[in-house]
Amino acid sequence: MYFKKIALNNISAILRNLRKIGIEELSFLRRITNDFLVFFVSKSVVIYNSRGGNTEKVASSIAEGLGSEAVSSDQIPDLSDYDLIVVGTWVAGGKPSGGGKEYLSKFNSEQLKDKKVVLFFTAGGVDHSPNASDNIKKTMEQVFAEMEELVKDKAEVVEERLAIRGAFRLFRFGSGMFSRGHPNEEELQQAKEFGESLKKYL
Repeated sequence: MYFKKIALNNISAILRNLRKIGIEELSFLRRITNDFLVFFVSKSVVIYNSRGGNTEKVASSIAEGLGSEAVSSDQIPDLSDYDLIVVGTWVAGGKPSGGGKEYLSKFNSEQLKDKKVVLFFTAGGVDHSPNASDNIKKTMEQVFAEMEELVKDKAEVVEERLAIRGAFRLFRFGSGMFSRGHPNEEELQQAKEFGESLKKYL
């Protein structure tokens, strides 16, 4: 964030100097891409709680698409610098992980005042196919509802949200792996595109 502020200050200084000499535009300024501006000027961050690495991968892909940064829930920055906050966790037994609920519940109204929040999670049972059972759909809705309940009175929770399938072990130190190979490249690309779609909130 320190370097982003320096970049923004430098751009502002350049524009002020150009106006002083009567020059409003230069070709090199027009060539600055939208992604560059989003990274250096926009105020967004992706926060995640991850155990096996699945949620971290998805968070990084979302951040890549958004032109932001992904940070672990144990390294949450000063949120006053951000306008859009994407929060995610892994799911255990059809519920947000204990670590995920813990960091979401610690946000206070002052931290999230006038901010928009986006929710995402990873779970072995995620299924977006037409053949997904009603029980799976209901569980996914319940996870989002439980996450939203922890922040809805503190910030504006936007409608867009993302659930991605992730490999998991039934027991933490067990050898059996379920949903092996997830999130795959297609799912990570989906997460990246989801991040890109969130730029409209910046």
